[in-house]
Amino acid sequence: MSLRWRLFSTFIVVILVSLTVVGLGFSLLMRGYVDNLSLSRLDDMTRPIYVQILGLIRGNVTPQQLLFNLQEQSDRNEAYILLLDSGANIERQLVPQQTPALSQITVPAGVLPTNLTTAVHGKFTAGDGRLFLYSAYPLTRQTGQLNKVETMVLTTVRPGTFSVLLTFIWPLVIAAGIALIVALFIAILLARSIYKPLDTVTQAAKRIASGDYRQRLQLTGPREIQELADGFNHMTQAVEQSQNRLRHFMADVSHELRSPLTSIQGFAQALIDGTAADDATRLKAARIIDEEARRLKRQVDELLELSRMQSNPSPVRKEKVDIGEVLTHSREMYAVQAQQKHLAVSLKSASGLFVAGDADRLEQVFNNLLDNAIKNTPSGGAVDLLISRAENFVNVVVSDDGPGIPADQLPFVFERFYQVTGARTGVGLGLAIAREIVILHGGTVSVTSEPGRGARFTVSLPGWIDGL
Repeated sequence: MSLRWRLFSTFIVVILVSLTVVGLGFSLLMRGYVDNLSLSRLDDMTRPIYVQILGLIRGNVTPQQLLFNLQEQSDRNEAYILLLDSGANIERQLVPQQTPALSQITVPAGVLPTNLTTAVHGKFTAGDGRLFLYSAYPLTRQTGQLNKVETMVLTTVRPGTFSVLLTFIWPLVIAAGIALIVALFIAILLARSIYKPLDTVTQAAKRIASGDYRQRLQLTGPREIQELADGFNHMTQAVEQSQNRLRHFMADVSHELRSPLTSIQGFAQALIDGTAADDATRLKAARIIDEEARRLKRQVDELLELSRMQSNPSPVRKEKVDIGEVLTHSREMYAVQAQQKHLAVSLKSASGLFVAGDADRLEQVFNNLLDNAIKNTPSGGAVDLLISRAENFVNVVVSDDGPGIPADQLPFVFERFYQVTGARTGVGLGLAIAREIVILHGGTVSVTSEPGRGARFTVSLPGWIDGL
């Protein structure tokens, strides 16, 4: 069943249940109202009979004449007339004779009133289980056969609930029908307001699945729908950017791997077809093949490492690391490379600066940054390493005297295979790997630069806290 029909059927069930509850509540309310109305009518019926009886008594009629008159009143009003003594016992019971189904009733002791000074009303359950409503009036004690009579009670069977509802059945049916039609119309509008935006999202998702990543939803409707549309738009934008990065990544990988493969293939072919005739040429070809193979392997290893860190990052060790020692070791590793370019590599650090992390992975970060700085610093220039503390973080700054990075390209420096145009060399995967390692340590890495004035890379790492 579709969501549309589920919503509609749910609304129908809710409406029917609500109408049922309203009907039951109405029945309960009407039960008390009808009882009060019946008692009022019964009292209206009893009062003239009571007045007539008093008149007969004052006229000194015989008991037989009085009973005959009461029987006529019982038949006319289709009601029982009970004459009670001072103990609420029935002395005489007059039953409507025109209704054969009616018979004398038995009244449990103690349920009818005694010693009345004024009229009272109520209800009681007879011995056969029927519920009666009554109206009782005090009488002047009689002589003869009725000398014990003190109370007259007029009583009728209480109307049933169904008979009460029959009185209002057609107004109730008409009102319920109108309410049902209006409610169903509102239910259709509500269901449409819910499933229509969802259907729009579904269709947009299908178009995205088919490759159209430009889908965007209008931020209209209720707040929840607007939040859904806003989240969907952010998702589609992220998917589109991800797909663009994937295409660029594939193009970059193809470009980066094609160069060493071309060299390997070309010199291998020279060895095969005899173009490399002498030993020196063959040795040179073999050396180039070896170097390009190593470069290719290094790029593949770095690519796998970067993909592993981004897709399934594992927590790093949290050890106390002397950041000064790490930078000192990195500078020693690149001392020969710096000497070949006549570069001065300086290290300025305060003593006792420690971070929480993995020393080997952090050394990899600074090796990549130092290698990038040395490559981009012209001969005779300088590379500076500066370590400082900022509250609970330790900052490491690696700056060079290179050509700098254009402002519009700074946001992309840490992308995989991104190459800055101009005089600065491509950075490949080194900076991308460095950024991922810093993020795993809970830190940040950023770059600032001005064309012609070098670049400044800043790594901020959480400082070591004793007892961590």
